[in-house]
Amino acid sequence: MPKDVNHDERREELLEAVWQVIARDGMERATIRAIARETGWSAGVLAHYFDGKEEIIGSALRLMYERIAARWDSKLEGLTGIEALQELVLDNLPLDDERELETRFLMNYWSREIRGGNHGPRPARRGPMLIDLLTELTRDAQATGEIRSDEAPEDIAERLLGLIDGFSLHTLLDPRRLSRSRQVALVQQEFDRLSQSEAPRKPPTTKRKAHA
Repeated sequence: MPKDVNHDERREELLEAVWQVIARDGMERATIRAIARETGWSAGVLAHYFDGKEEIIGSALRLMYERIAARWDSKLEGLTGIEALQELVLDNLPLDDERELETRFLMNYWSREIRGGNHGPRPARRGPMLIDLLTELTRDAQATGEIRSDEAPEDIAERLLGLIDGFSLHTLLDPRRLSRSRQVALVQQEFDRLSQSEAPRKPPTTKRKAHA
């Protein structure tokens, strides 16, 4: 008798292969044939699960977001305040092979989005946007006094997101300069600054009247 096939598992295996192809070769080279070659299955198997390349890419992106969101839930469980915020920032940096693969895939996807082109609507993501979660955790840390409150939480969150994206890009471009250990150290420096007491405000200066 033919072996039963778990279609959900096979579908996810196919999408994991898409991550590998796009991360390694770029979006343009991620053809149906290249993806099929990566999986060891035929293009006909891909056609059974997906209606063309755009659906494959959109499905791969959704699965990646779902995996990332699940990892956030796991890593942030039981954490609050600045500890949760710092863990979230570190989790979104390419500090291991899994997250480096995610970074390479997403950088290629975003590059295509920036260039534009006729590739259909952006696939809906499930779970919170990173900027929203950064803002929420920043606000929580400010409420407990762990982070200085002289800046809007939205501004701090945008700066942390810029740090994540900047480090992610530059470590791919020059991993010797921006190693994994250096990224962790720089993130720690940023959080040290965020947790410093607010600088005292200088009293307003008064001008002395000139004597006639």
